[in-house]
Amino acid sequence: MKTFPLSPGGAADNVTLIDDVITLTDLTPLPRFGLKGRGSAAWLQAQGRPLPQINQIASGVLRLGREDLVVVEAADDLRAAWHAAPAPKGYNAWREETWAWMHLSGQHLGDVLAKICPVDLSPAAFKDNQIAQTRVGYLEAIIWRHTFEGREGFSVFFDIAATAFFANAVTTAAREFSEG
Repeated sequence: MKTFPLSPGGAADNVTLIDDVITLTDLTPLPRFGLKGRGSAAWLQAQGRPLPQINQIASGVLRLGREDLVVVEAADDLRAAWHAAPAPKGYNAWREETWAWMHLSGQHLGDVLAKICPVDLSPAAFKDNQIAQTRVGYLEAIIWRHTFEGREGFSVFFDIAATAFFANAVTTAAREFSEG
């Protein structure tokens, strides 16, 4: 059993995730699979996965670079196929081990993101299939529009060691919009 930062005994144990004018949901335990290096894109495409353009997402595949991909849908099945496959197939980028995954949603999402992210994430400027590799909550991050359990918002990947810092940065940014 893996211990994640927010789980009991984890590095961010006892950190409360905001659920007020904005909701921060920890998706870190969800499976994902990162591939990087020569052969990654061709191997993934041979598995029947469409390859989006760089800095876009399609069918659960985030393309961060020519040969830098993260799969967030059916990742465990794909990982098993990758382990069984002969080279060339790139290498495992260990995204499930090194990146925290948070989902932000809520009434003041746009206001809070405007404070903690330099990219204009409004629907007019940032389309549904786009990815931004930028800073979010004062951390280097990857952000994309994502609906989770019926809640429209954004998913964010960032260094897993900064989980408590990120949660506190989002909470601090949302404080001025708090109704309580």
